[in-house]
Amino acid sequence: MPVALVYTLAVLGVALVTSSWLYDWARLRILGSSPLAGVTDLDFLTANWLKTPEVSVDTAASDTLAAPVAAENSAAPVVTVPAINVLLLGTDARPDEAGAPRTDTMILLSLDPQHQTAGMLSLPRDLWVSIPGFGYETKVNTAYGIGEEYNYPGGGPQLAKDTVSSFIGQPVQYYARVDFRGFVELIDLIGGVDVVVKEPILDESYPTDDYLTTVFALDAGTQHLDGETALKYVRTRNIDDDYGRAGRQQQVIRAVVDKVLRADMLSTLLSNLPRLLSTMRNSVETDIPISLQLDFANFVRANSLPDIRQLVLDSRFGEETYSEEGAWILRPDRAKVRSALAGFFAPPTDVGNVALADPAWVRIEVLNGTDAPGAAATMRDMLQAQGWQVVSIGDADRSDYGRTIIINYGVPDDLVKRVGVDLDLAPNLSRLHGLDTSAPVDVRIVVGRDFLEHLLK
Repeated sequence: MPVALVYTLAVLGVALVTSSWLYDWARLRILGSSPLAGVTDLDFLTANWLKTPEVSVDTAASDTLAAPVAAENSAAPVVTVPAINVLLLGTDARPDEAGAPRTDTMILLSLDPQHQTAGMLSLPRDLWVSIPGFGYETKVNTAYGIGEEYNYPGGGPQLAKDTVSSFIGQPVQYYARVDFRGFVELIDLIGGVDVVVKEPILDESYPTDDYLTTVFALDAGTQHLDGETALKYVRTRNIDDDYGRAGRQQQVIRAVVDKVLRADMLSTLLSNLPRLLSTMRNSVETDIPISLQLDFANFVRANSLPDIRQLVLDSRFGEETYSEEGAWILRPDRAKVRSALAGFFAPPTDVGNVALADPAWVRIEVLNGTDAPGAAATMRDMLQAQGWQVVSIGDADRSDYGRTIIINYGVPDDLVKRVGVDLDLAPNLSRLHGLDTSAPVDVRIVVGRDFLEHLLK
């Protein structure tokens, strides 16, 4: 059964956040009135809660970790938690299948406490990449199995890390892998999550463990999902494709993180402490040292990570085609991928400059909000002449827009300003931030009468 990577980040995220709470709060708030009242130290609970295999860590990669940076104010605490990249793996093996499994999806979790940022980079399973040390290209989701089958040093996890590191040009220091049953139980233990379902879902052939199918239906709008429903929500493919599924995975990840960080969740997390620890112990495998896990947990508790970047390397960044063997693949466009990754990994102050350097990755939709035929096509031609990518044109909901409107679905604001400059529109152009960050475009422009009047000048 395919296992979505949201399982890993959900469990790992709760672990990182709650481990600090467990240590600092449980002794004060729970031990005095629980069966653990005689315990004076909770280290035994956190020391072995994750299965940590003996996998060698690339010391060269470790050297690339961000050095501690002292605050400008000497009285302020010094940031000592390094920046790291963690590869989150989910495998698609069924219980009765033998041999090394493939990774159904991969998500790179990038954590940078120094700049108080985090990011999620989804790598589609059909992404065509080079496998280090083997001299050939294949789908990225086969790297784990190749490493296991050919006894690569460090096994499948290490080859998967090395493959992704080679592709993105960044060190990948750690990995985490989780069983989907742990994900289901985790969601239930935190009381479920709330997500906004963009459109109704009706999957009449949702796969089951026994190679049969069942019906999965979910209404559009805000929905409260328990563990089983959340699992189906991130796995179903009948409404879109693997890229859409990756977006739903990231959506649920955000919902889990938001839920466990809520102040009113403390009592729930503590009351479920034994089951949370048991679930994570039995379902998570990682090579992240316990000391580093606790460092991150303490940092997240004391600070915040308001900027969580999200990127899915979908068909915008390559060509969907067939390999010589006839397999369906996504052959990456190196220039577009390089530009997108530069923005993803850039410090917050540099993101705008990186994105502005090459805006070709931005998906723009132009809608005609006037009664003049061809207005959207005219704007499209102007944008394309400036190097922008216009993915679609059409008619707006009405034809009486007086001013052109640009709706931003998550790109840097400076990039949106540049759109207006390239169209030679007034500097006080109406710019809005779209609420639906899962929209299939990054920028939507509604052409108004002001644009037509400008053309006639």
